[in-house]
Amino acid sequence: MELREKLDPKHTALLVIDIQNDFAAPDGLFAKRGRDMSMVEPMLKRLQKTIEAASKACVPIFFTQQIYDRSKLSELQKEQYDLDGKYITCDVATDGYKFYKINPPPESVFVKHDYNAFSNPNLEKALNTRGTKTLVITGMDTYWCVETAIRNAFDLGYKIVVPEDLVACNGRHLELHNRTLELTRKTFGIVIDSEELNAIWGG
Repeated sequence: MELREKLDPKHTALLVIDIQNDFAAPDGLFAKRGRDMSMVEPMLKRLQKTIEAASKACVPIFFTQQIYDRSKLSELQKEQYDLDGKYITCDVATDGYKFYKINPPPESVFVKHDYNAFSNPNLEKALNTRGTKTLVITGMDTYWCVETAIRNAFDLGYKIVVPEDLVACNGRHLELHNRTLELTRKTFGIVIDSEELNAIWGG
């Protein structure tokens, strides 16, 4: 299938993963812990342009939002935090869970309590209602939640497109970022850049 056909707005959706304070803001939890945030702001500028292009092309846009809410966790998940030392991010008791530099409509937001976007069954329902065949996957972090979304979406049968300049992570771990992109090229889908994507939707 040619790229233009694969990205036809009639059957394509844009998935934006976890653009939230704890992950992306210069005063967020990750930044305070010494993470290299150099990839984030340039990526967000490009992502905002792609969101605009998608909107103009009538491509549906879906946003995920990771939330730590203990009342929503299973006993096994609680054990991960309490006994295994899993890192708490996006706690509802803080501003860390709120979106950073984007303001998606509430009906397009899909809350999750783990790395997997599809752990919220309403996301797949919304995609299928739109007749989605291709998912353009963007956001943070490349080798955590983005890669988890890529793998799960592929297993559900979606065609996967990842714009390599619309995903970001800790700048100290570029080898892991590049590994996710290479896995996508070899197995799960195709890797392009946002200019190519915007040109197709703008055309």
